[in-house]
Amino acid sequence: MAHAPLRPDKEQLPRKKYSFERLMMAATAVSFMVILTMVGLGTVLKQDRVMSQLENRSLAKLTPPTTATVVSGAYMGKLEKYFTDQLLLRGTLVETQARLSKTVLRQPFRNGIYTAPNDYMIESSQAQVTPIPDGFKKFVKAVDRPVYMALAPSKTVVAEQNGILPDYVASNATVRYKKMVEGFDEAGMTNISLDELKLSDYFKTDHHWNVDGAYFAYQQIVRQLQADKVSIKEVPIASNARKVSGHEYYGSLARKTTLAYATTGDTLAYYDASQFDGIDVCYDNTCQQPVIDESYIKEAGDYADRYEVFLRGNHGIMSMQSDVTGPKLLVLKDSFANPVLPFLARSANLEVVDIRYVNATFDVSVFAKQQQVDGVLFLHNSNITGLMKTYQQKL
Repeated sequence: MAHAPLRPDKEQLPRKKYSFERLMMAATAVSFMVILTMVGLGTVLKQDRVMSQLENRSLAKLTPPTTATVVSGAYMGKLEKYFTDQLLLRGTLVETQARLSKTVLRQPFRNGIYTAPNDYMIESSQAQVTPIPDGFKKFVKAVDRPVYMALAPSKTVVAEQNGILPDYVASNATVRYKKMVEGFDEAGMTNISLDELKLSDYFKTDHHWNVDGAYFAYQQIVRQLQADKVSIKEVPIASNARKVSGHEYYGSLARKTTLAYATTGDTLAYYDASQFDGIDVCYDNTCQQPVIDESYIKEAGDYADRYEVFLRGNHGIMSMQSDVTGPKLLVLKDSFANPVLPFLARSANLEVVDIRYVNATFDVSVFAKQQQVDGVLFLHNSNITGLMKTYQQKL
């Protein structure tokens, strides 16, 4: 006997099941939106920062839009840069990401910088060997004065020579350095060898040399000039005038990697300002500028640029004059020269030019003749490839 199919008394729709996974997804989405909103509001409402110690640069400011910038789309680019620079907790996020890279992902490099077992931070180099522009040769002839090149090997060169970089790291810093020395020699410049610099003459966390490396360079410069029969004296420095910073110094390489990769900070040494009495420093139309400015040593912050204790950093045109009996030299330099110049100014009167900060029409040859200098000294480190084009234009 056939049975009628069973039918439920009431049709029921299937119920949605709210699983744990769905709840977690919803909570995550809501949390993300809340955090994003709080960070956005915090970025807009907090007081804008002017400088970033970590990146050693000025940060973007919020500017009012104009019809032209909105239509062209330029304002959106400025707005994006502003939010990127002023992002709430930006420094903390960068530091956290770096620490994860080192401790969790076990990455020995960050931004091309290797922290060696002896705590020295070394930036590998794979740049091409750049020919020396013919502008240098033309300058030597035009200036009609002795021209010297004191080219310091970069810290990478010294590290390569000491076998500090791992074998798997491709770096050609030594090759480039030797080729540059040869090129400047062929241009008619007298080479002042700084090859005896040691790794201890450089900061661990910065690409610059320290005051010991700078003093060694000063001695080599004076001795080469003496060998060329220039009337110049090497003035000794009082050992008891040596001072050290009370704060640890984390330099340019630490800023590129953060403290996660900088195992230890440096102790920045300098000599008391009393050792440079009588030297009148002039730049920006103002004289009696400090040779040593200890306010930079005392500045707060892990990434404070304490290297600016020497002459307050870089200036386009600077004069360092005293009653010293010695030659008048034109020094063409980068920041490597800053701790050397106070020593050198006790032996010679100096006109100093940093071509990165002079106007577009500046001509070094004309300036040298106007100042009636007795000689010209180029004082750089071997990472000057980026300056070659500028020198070609301004020599």
